[in-house]
Amino acid sequence: MFKTLSRTICLVAALAAGATAIGTAPAAADGFRFGITIGDGPRHLTPAGHRGDRWDRGHRRGRGHYGRGCSPREAVHKARRIGIHRARVVDVGHRSVAVAGRSRGDRTLVRFARAPGCPVLRIRG
Repeated sequence: MFKTLSRTICLVAALAAGATAIGTAPAAADGFRFGITIGDGPRHLTPAGHRGDRWDRGHRRGRGHYGRGCSPREAVHKARRIGIHRARVVDVGHRSVAVAGRSRGDRTLVRFARAPGCPVLRIRG
């Protein structure tokens, strides 16, 4: 940080000396301000209209068009984690994903909400 600060001060001093050497009137220096910014500031600046700016609005890469909600793949993984064998997607709706499989030898149907984390709405078994 000190290295950057010293470079900034040297640059401002050189510009001020150059402006005085060119013959700028001393009255023009009245509107000149000198300030020091403490901290790193924004690190990743993208130009306006850049293609990558859509990821700044909350979307994630690699999630398909499901965004932050529960995808059918995530629903199957969660069904397997809660103990359903041979889990497969049987219905995908706007608000829920239904996964069928076997649990303890019986047929089971689990309906997950399309919210982040795939909350369980109903288990039929």
